[in-house]
Amino acid sequence: MAKAEKTKRKGIVHKMMFGNEDRPDITPEQLNMSKWAMFKNIFFGRFGTTVLLNLLTLLFALPAIAIMLLFYLNSSVAAGFIPYSSNLGIGYPVVSNAVTLGVISDFTYSITEYLILIPCIGVFALGVAGNLYVVRKLIWQEPTSTIKDFFRGIKKCWLGAVFIGLLFGLVLLLVVFSFGYFDAFHMPVAYKAVMITISIILLVFTIIFASFFMTQNAAFKMRPTVLIRNSALFVFGAFLQSVIFIGIGLAPVYLMFIPGITMFLVLIYVFIGFSFSTIVISLFCHFCYEKFLYDKVSDKPAAVYSKRERDELSEPERAKKKQPTAYKNPKKRRKSIDEGTSITPLTPTFRREDLERLQREHEQIMREGEENDEPQVAEPQAAEAEQADKQEPDETTSD
Repeated sequence: MAKAEKTKRKGIVHKMMFGNEDRPDITPEQLNMSKWAMFKNIFFGRFGTTVLLNLLTLLFALPAIAIMLLFYLNSSVAAGFIPYSSNLGIGYPVVSNAVTLGVISDFTYSITEYLILIPCIGVFALGVAGNLYVVRKLIWQEPTSTIKDFFRGIKKCWLGAVFIGLLFGLVLLLVVFSFGYFDAFHMPVAYKAVMITISIILLVFTIIFASFFMTQNAAFKMRPTVLIRNSALFVFGAFLQSVIFIGIGLAPVYLMFIPGITMFLVLIYVFIGFSFSTIVISLFCHFCYEKFLYDKVSDKPAAVYSKRERDELSEPERAKKKQPTAYKNPKKRRKSIDEGTSITPLTPTFRREDLERLQREHEQIMREGEENDEPQVAEPQAAEAEQADKQEPDETTSD
């Protein structure tokens, strides 16, 4: 007897990156799993992919991190512009408005920092777009190559990502401006409260709008105007739910308000912070798409991802589709079991599109069976001739 070949043991790194190959294939029931089960399947079942996605996204966040660290380390330079308020016999001049000059200097320093951060946030949005593209494939249970699909997602979604990144940077600059301008120039407190409230509300709306925009941009082929319109409608149509679930997705950000936890926060964002946010936000946005968007599409969900040919048909083609169908001869012999539509067998690694094709073929075969079982009728010409013969009187000759 030949010795059985020894199976090569897969290490923990291989299982983290490619999953457990001993698991059975995906069943149709798994495609309809709940969003919580899908989150556990992606975040814990594909933890290595999650970490790799986070590290790739971190590369695009490095310019913004470098700018923030540079301004943080140089914050002591801004304090050097504030003169002393008394000389203490050393020779420095006495300045009565030292506090005011310090506040103005700090305000100018903050505005400069966030102006430089605007293009850096646009670069970071490119990494988020690649992350969302891979997460979309994981949600749709499609085969993925993490690094290749990450950069393919950037190539497909770069324009919308840069637009959202610049928009978010401008809104963030407005928030910083509203917090510092009124103190620096001694404006009334009521104006400051109104400006801060407006800027915070605008920031929340921008975060929700950006979440829907970027997930749609990564999932569907839509025109920019349609993306903007749909995202705005989702903001107003699911605002309370969006605040809750997108707030959960951004939960690691809240750790920055806890003193003495900076190093722990850094470790979270180095390994899983960005991916955790994109997975939670993507699952929530896809829940909204299934609830509000898929019902508006005739051939769901494949037609959502492809171009909508119905809207692109010309007038002659639409008129042609409205014409009556051709007459089918009922005397034509029935097809044998070996003819007509056949079932395409599923491959071991079938995807969502294969299941949809299998359902269409099954429905086509059922329709053909119903047509064959209908009672046969005579052709229209033969039926008319037979009725005319019945209406004519008998012409018998008499001798």
